Amino acid sequence: MNKVYKFLGLPITIWLIIILFIVYIIELMNPSILNLIAFYPHYAIKYPWMFITSIFGDYDLSQLFFDGLALFFLGLLFEYLYGSRDLLILFFLSGIVGNIFFLIQYYNNPLVSGIGSSAAISGILGALGILRPKEKVIIFPIIIPIDMIYAAIFWAIFNLIGIFYPFIPLGFSAHLGGTLFGFLYGYILKKYKRKTSIDNIFDNQERIYL
Repeated sequence: MNKVYKFLGLPITIWLIIILFIVYIIELMNPSILNLIAFYPHYAIKYPWMFITSIFGDYDLSQLFFDGLALFFLGLLFEYLYGSRDLLILFFLSGIVGNIFFLIQYYNNPLVSGIGSSAAISGILGALGILRPKEKVIIFPIIIPIDMIYAAIFWAIFNLIGIFYPFIPLGFSAHLGGTLFGFLYGYILKKYKRKTSIDNIFDNQERIYL
């Protein structure tokens, strides 16, 4: 069942966006908090909370705006089609996988840090590309609506190129990791009879109690 959970009348997607804004306000009041929540690949194993906290931070208002805008459209679409539970699973795991890709690329550089929910949102884009390939979407820098699957593929290729030719300061590897996980998650949901929870993969498995 594609159940949408609401708190105070608002779906989970909106609450995720609200959390992004709250964290940004806290950052403005106390900029040093960025040192605690940002993802530092070189130190991530020692401080594992970075895999989660970095998903909810933003370096500046423009990053917050674009992350919030993308999450609003893609997150709400996914949530109302496949439910709040799968949205949360996809959002968090895409962000974590994105950080793992980022860690692989920059582990030996103690000066590099990253922050933002773009990898998590990239996962939603990737999943929708598999589940709703013909749905129209606008993706930067393309300003005309294109099919979701083409947008997801373009985004993956764009970030793959960016890993080797980082022409702007973006977490290309994190975006790519999130998108690839989204492809996988979308495939899982689609393959298993369009069930709405990844838990259903194990419905027909033999159960052995340990």
